[in-house]
This record gives sequence, structure tokens and C-alpha cells, in this order.
Amino acid sequence: LFLLPQANQLKAYLFDNKKQNNLSGQTILRLPAQEKLLELENIARTFGSGITSDSLVGLWRFFYVWKQGTDKEDLISSLLLRFFSASLEIKKDDLNQFNITNSIEYGFLSIRFVGAGALKGEQPLLPFFFRFIECKAGTRVIFTRTLEIPQEKNRPFFALISIDENGK
Repeated sequence: LFLLPQANQLKAYLFDNKKQNNLSGQTILRLPAQEKLLELENIARTFGSGITSDSLVGLWRFFYVWKQGTDKEDLISSLLLRFFSASLEIKKDDLNQFNITNSIEYGFLSIRFVGAGALKGEQPLLPFFFRFIECKAGTRVIFTRTLEIPQEKNRPFFALISIDENGK
């Protein structure tokens, strides 16, 4: 019985027309063409993107992944990210920094990477790191492991290049 809802979710993602997320009823933003994205990136590097910390707060879902060095979607990785409900939750703390939780879920099992990050620069960049990893079954923590925090120059980051006219 557990696999049936997951199979329906998988089917919905496979046949999703990329305009409507049938599971949540929310419209998915349709990305600009690669040329437009590269143009927006150049503009952001020169003039900034207008993205502020407030515009990043929320629960972000991963839908599409591209293979490095190509403009083709990595269908397998994209499908797996959607199937396992991959998400990135960003919350602001009192020091205007971010608490970041990256997670995947399968039924009542979840794996969460919990860490922090901060905006840097005008483009801006969002470098981040994870403090620990946690595996849970429902509300019960199965294990938690502390992670080594990388030096600032070795941290992964998101390059934020554009925001729509509604601030999203």
C-alpha cells in the first residue's frame, strides 16, 4: 500500500507538463532559455540581481537538474529529486544569516543536512555549509552525525542571478 501512493507521485512527475505541479496545485515557474539565463547572469555580475535575503526565505523544491557543461536536462537526476521530495528550506536567524536544511524523503523516512549560509556580494552568492546530517523515521531520529565544516573558500554556493517582477 505504501508503494502505490509513491507510484502515483512518480507517474504525475513523469507526465507533468512542467506548467502545473499536479500534487500541490502550485504553478511551477517556467525557466527562460539558456541564452537568456546566461544574459541574466552577466547582468547580475555587473549590476547585481536585486535578490535580497527576504526573497530567499521559504521552502524550495528541486524540479530540474542540468548536466554540467550542457544545456540538456538530466532527466534521471531530475526525476529522482522530485520522487524523493528533495527540498531546500531557508530561514533567517536574528543575525540576518540563514539556517539551511537540505532534505530528501521517502514515505516516513527522511535524510536532512542542516547548516548555515549567508548572502555575499551584489550578484549575490549564497555560500553554505552543513553542520550535521540526520536520518529520521517519522519523528524518531535514527542517527545524527556531525560534519566537518569546510573553510570558507571551499564551501559550495548558489549563484543567484535573477528575480521576477513579483519578488519571487
